[in-house]
Amino acid sequence: MDKACQSCGMPLEHEDQYGTDAQHHKTDEYCKYCYKEGEFVQPELTMEGMIQQCVPILVEEGMQAEEATSMLRNYLPHLKRWRSLEDTELQLDGPIREEYRGEIHLIGLKARTNNQKEQTSHGIIPNMWERFWSEGVPGRIRGHEGSASVYGCYTDYENGALGEYTFFIGKEAAVDFQTPDDLEELVIPAARYAIFQTTQEPSSIFRVWQTIWEWAATGQGERTYTGDFEVYGSPDEPVLIYIAIK
Repeated sequence: MDKACQSCGMPLEHEDQYGTDAQHHKTDEYCKYCYKEGEFVQPELTMEGMIQQCVPILVEEGMQAEEATSMLRNYLPHLKRWRSLEDTELQLDGPIREEYRGEIHLIGLKARTNNQKEQTSHGIIPNMWERFWSEGVPGRIRGHEGSASVYGCYTDYENGALGEYTFFIGKEAAVDFQTPDDLEELVIPAARYAIFQTTQEPSSIFRVWQTIWEWAATGQGERTYTGDFEVYGSPDEPVLIYIAIK
């Protein structure tokens, strides 16, 4: 599921959720609650007003109000209705290439989280990275010869980019390596990927993820959510982000 209303961000999973254009044809750009017969249902609504309308809905679905507000303030500006003319005219940095990869077997640490939590002070991913390095986890995993890359993985998605997922940090291990009791195993299935590139600066990585969300939400790529991952090599190498696609 990749389509989302370009006004409120609601996932568009079925045609009966689609809005209609001026010719009464269904459009997958907007939901029926935001767009009807080629016009916005609330043409004077501001983005802040949209946030105030959406927060109670997300709270009913189990999200904390603080997390919902933070998520919407980060997500809505990338939707078509709310992008400024300047932003609309900017060219998105798309994937550098597409590539097929077979199964990847990893050993490391894992936990459940979501994008809303990670945009607040309650995010767990920074602490997971700190634990991974401070406990010397990479050195405890005997890998394939010549394979020293570290993977930051996003798997077991509950509802695409909007729901819970498993975050996993790990390395590929040798075939005969026995997994320590305090570490976890992960198998990322074979898939085709769109590959994005960035630096190892956390802010740069976050900006590229924002590009990926917009790239998918605007229909430029169709994600499968079978497993996505970041690959970290030596400090002077770029980070590659692999997004599973159809």
